[in-house]
Amino acid sequence: MTAPLLEIQNLHLEFKTFDGVAKVLAGVNLTMQRGDVLGLVGETGCGKSMTALSVPRLIPMPPGRITDGRVLFNGNDLLQKTPDDMQRFRARHLGMIFQDPTTNLNPLFTIREQLIDAVLYQRHDQQQVPGRWKGFLPSTRQLRWDANIRAIELMQLVGIPDGDKRLSDYPHQFSGGMRQRVLIAMALAGEPDLLIADEPTTALDVTIQAQILRLINGLVARLGLSVIIITHNLGVVAQTCQRVAVMYAGRVVEQAPMRELFKNPKHPYTQGLLKAVPTRHTERGALMGIDGSIPNLVHPPAGCRFHPRCPHVMESCRMAVPPTVQVGQQHTAECVLYGAGV
Repeated sequence: MTAPLLEIQNLHLEFKTFDGVAKVLAGVNLTMQRGDVLGLVGETGCGKSMTALSVPRLIPMPPGRITDGRVLFNGNDLLQKTPDDMQRFRARHLGMIFQDPTTNLNPLFTIREQLIDAVLYQRHDQQQVPGRWKGFLPSTRQLRWDANIRAIELMQLVGIPDGDKRLSDYPHQFSGGMRQRVLIAMALAGEPDLLIADEPTTALDVTIQAQILRLINGLVARLGLSVIIITHNLGVVAQTCQRVAVMYAGRVVEQAPMRELFKNPKHPYTQGLLKAVPTRHTERGALMGIDGSIPNLVHPPAGCRFHPRCPHVMESCRMAVPPTVQVGQQHTAECVLYGAGV
C-alpha cells in the first residue's frame, strides 16, 4: 500500500477567547490516500473547517495556536516549514474553495485580473511581477500572455460558456453558481495535488448545487484530484465522497467508506445524524433529533465529549477518551461500545 497523501496525527488546536482557552481540536487523527474524495461532516462548530485550514496553515495565529500533533503531506511535516516554504507549498500543492463566492471575489477587478493573479502566483512560483500588470517588461508581457491563455483554459475547464469573453466581466455580472465556478478555476490554477472545498454549495440553490457537485466529480475523474469536502449536508457526501470522517467537538469519532457509513453507522453520534435526515419514507412527526448541543469547548466535558448527549452513556465514558476501534474493513469508531470490536 502506498504512503498516504495526507496524514494528520494527534492534532491539537486552541484559541484564546475572552472566556478562556477554547480547545477547538483535541487530538484529530485523519488519513487520506492519493485520489481519495473525503467528506468531513458534523454539526456547526465541531472543528471541520479548523481541521482543513490547519493543513495549509491558514489558522490565524494569534489567537489560534497548534499545541501538539503533526500534519504530514507526502511524508513531510507541514508544521515544521517556514512561512516562506509554506507559501511555496500552498502555491504548488494545495487549492482552496471557500464558502461564499460573493465575498471571496473582489468586486473592483475583472475576472481576468483575479484569475491571472491566481495563475501567476500558483504557476510561476511567486515571481516578482508588478501587481495588476503595471510597468510591463518583456518578460512580464510573456508571463501575461501565458497566464491569459491559462485563464481561458480554466474557464473552459469549469464549464463557463464563452469563457474567453466573460473574462472581461466583473463578479457582479455572474450568477452565484458561475462565481463559484470561477473560485474553483482559481483553486485549480496551480494544478494542485489536494483540493479543499469548504462548504462549496452552501450559498447556492438546489439546482446549482447539483451542477457544482457534478463539476467536482468530473474534475476528480479527469484530473485525478484528491479532495476534502467540508459539509454538514449528508446529501452532498452521498453524491461526491468515497470516504467519510465524522467530527464531533474537535475529534474524529468515526471514519468509513461512504456506503458503509450510511448502511452501518457505529458511533451513536453518526447514528443520530443519519436519523435526523428526512427521507421519502419518513412519516410526518417521526423525524428524530439529537438532544442537547455541542459542548462549550472552553470547558469541554471529561472523557468522551459526546457523553452528555449519548443514549448509551456508561460510567467509563465520563472517565477517559474512548479508544479508536476497528469495527469493520476500513471502518473505525471512537466508542467504548466496541471495545472488543465486532
